[in-house]
Amino acid sequence: MIRAGKRRYILRVIAGTRRGFPLRYGRGRRFRPTSQIVKGSVFDTLGHSVEGASFLDLFAGSGAVGIEALSRGGRRAVFVEQDPKAIDTLRSNLSKCGFRAEEASVVRSGALRYIQRMKKGELFFGIIFADPPYASDLAQRVLEGVEDIDRRICDTLVVEHDSILVPRMQGVLEKTRTKKFGQTMISYYRYKT
Repeated sequence: MIRAGKRRYILRVIAGTRRGFPLRYGRGRRFRPTSQIVKGSVFDTLGHSVEGASFLDLFAGSGAVGIEALSRGGRRAVFVEQDPKAIDTLRSNLSKCGFRAEEASVVRSGALRYIQRMKKGELFFGIIFADPPYASDLAQRVLEGVEDIDRRICDTLVVEHDSILVPRMQGVLEKTRTKKFGQTMISYYRYKT
């Protein structure tokens, strides 16, 4: 929604059991919530693969993407965020939506540190969604971190990134689809068979 020359984002859960629930998000230059159009396209593309899946939301911010996954039938979501203000907002959104602790857990950590911790465990996610800051090389570093793990850790990796800094392809992952929305690009990856 645009008002009086200013851009104002209204975040809501788009579909599922929490459809229409309003979500809070941080303000300021550090915060860039995934737009409703982009979020809707991601879940349209993922389709029924979200139902019953475990979902990892890296650089979670307000948690809008992981909350959308839970609303659409995701079994469990892990939200990884390091900013204390964003975590407060995220926890408020989870509480407002009424998700139980066994459905949604918040991990205060940097996304790359969390990926490194995954090397030591047996964690597996149906879908990993990463939305790192655009003006950085973090999208590339997420791909490298996932590929550095010597086992398969997800079915689908979805990366939101700036259309200028497109992550380079690596070894074990293959890009299956890319969609562009102005400055935003969404890239989908799967493990090579």
